Amino acid sequence: MPLTLQEVLELNRQTGRGFDDEGNFRPFTSEEFLQVSIELGSTQLFPPYRALHENLAAWIKNTLNPKTTLEIGSGPGYLLSCLADMGIDAQGVDGSLASQAFFFQHHPPHRARYVIDPTLTGAYLKKDVVLAIEVFEHIPDDGLGNILHKIKSEIQPRWIVFSSTPHEDPNPGWDLQWGHINIKRPEEWQSLFKKYGFELDDARKPPVTEWAQLYVNKNRHKYLANYSFNLQSS
Repeated sequence: MPLTLQEVLELNRQTGRGFDDEGNFRPFTSEEFLQVSIELGSTQLFPPYRALHENLAAWIKNTLNPKTTLEIGSGPGYLLSCLADMGIDAQGVDGSLASQAFFFQHHPPHRARYVIDPTLTGAYLKKDVVLAIEVFEHIPDDGLGNILHKIKSEIQPRWIVFSSTPHEDPNPGWDLQWGHINIKRPEEWQSLFKKYGFELDDARKPPVTEWAQLYVNKNRHKYLANYSFNLQSS
């Protein structure tokens, strides 16, 4: 059974996890982050977590019907595995070797799909959908700019399935330990995505958090619409 957040906070204090030698809060290491995720029930070891991501994967398949996806911040990788099991050419990236090893342990057939690339500097083909679920709040603004530029210019997805917690946690130090360094309100994310050609599709809402959003690539959809019109006119 998962621990409550208060139980995890007490365990952190007892073990020194997330504290430096002087007793100040510090970010979790990758290994600590994974262990805390397991303790909180936020991995595929727990049925509610599996059900949430299976439902999200089904929504992506049924609503967007992508052939290819790229997940930024795959974490333990269950969504990546679900999409691959549905026959989607799914790829995931993360910066945590601990999370990648966890994924390899639990989903060995999909090992090649999970890549270590903390700042998305690798080369990627175009994808139908980019997924960024509870990850962008861990990235500073300059890093976000680089990632969004790469998404716009190189990956060019039709859609971005997005969620990022808009709330600071009331427990002292937790956001720092958990790596929440860039919390924004949904309307702030909307303005940022719009700068890179992605506009909110408020008619469709990903079923993962109450603040989840779906963004559409206006440039790519405009190109597809013009291409379809030209075919019909010729």
